[in-house]
Amino acid sequence: MDELRRTLDELVKSLTDVTEKASRLIDSGAKDLPETLNREKKKMDLRSQIGKNRRAVQKAYTRVGEAYFNYVEHGTSMDEMRDVVDLIRSNNKVIELLEEQLAQMEAEEQ
Repeated sequence: MDELRRTLDELVKSLTDVTEKASRLIDSGAKDLPETLNREKKKMDLRSQIGKNRRAVQKAYTRVGEAYFNYVEHGTSMDEMRDVVDLIRSNNKVIELLEEQLAQMEAEEQ
């Protein structure tokens, strides 16, 4: 009878220990959750900005292509395209910087 009692006591103690460890894990995970969500939000914002700048570059490429077509077909001047080329260059630099920030954030997580 004493042995059964000891076994039950050990079982209860083991279950209590497991429950306490699980509770601590859940608590620590809940504390980290806001920080994790904030990091993911920042990464999503960076991806959004990258996409926005890529779309701007695509639109600028389209303008250059149309200007070139008009130049070939109608002899229209392409002088105004210098500003568009500068826009492409600056957007590509912004994309590069944003991608570096995103890569750095992802590297810090590992």
